[in-house]
Amino acid sequence: MTDQQRMDAYLDKTMIENNVNQKDQICGMLQSIRIGCSFEDKTLSLGFPVLPWQANRAGLLHGGIICTAMDMTAATLARFFAGENYCPTVSLDVKYIRPVEVGDTMIVTVKGTAVGRRITQIQAEAVSEKTGKLVATGASVFMNVDIVKERQK
Repeated sequence: MTDQQRMDAYLDKTMIENNVNQKDQICGMLQSIRIGCSFEDKTLSLGFPVLPWQANRAGLLHGGIICTAMDMTAATLARFFAGENYCPTVSLDVKYIRPVEVGDTMIVTVKGTAVGRRITQIQAEAVSEKTGKLVATGASVFMNVDIVKERQK
């Protein structure tokens, strides 16, 4: 199996875990859509339909949902590169640029900019599917924690 095939299989598995196994948790409630991935480019993209329950007072996508979608997409990529390791989010910085309307789909694309043994750094961009315009950018850091070694402590 090639690295790209392994990444594709991982993304397929993750979509089932998120949308089916976690249907009543935030990852499942977001109803993410598989857009694609590239092992060579260290990128991954998920789509997020903007649903009425996600709206803020202005009737637009709540910023917390944008942040959650970015974290969820970045974590998917970080977990792939972490392999068997646990990889919690250490930091996440989001810059909001423009609103997204209910009924649109927000596409989040993440790129591993530094994938190391202990730390993974990821850049994110969110765009409106309807307009193609940039909605938000983000940067996150994940720590690769060797579960076997941690349990031995």
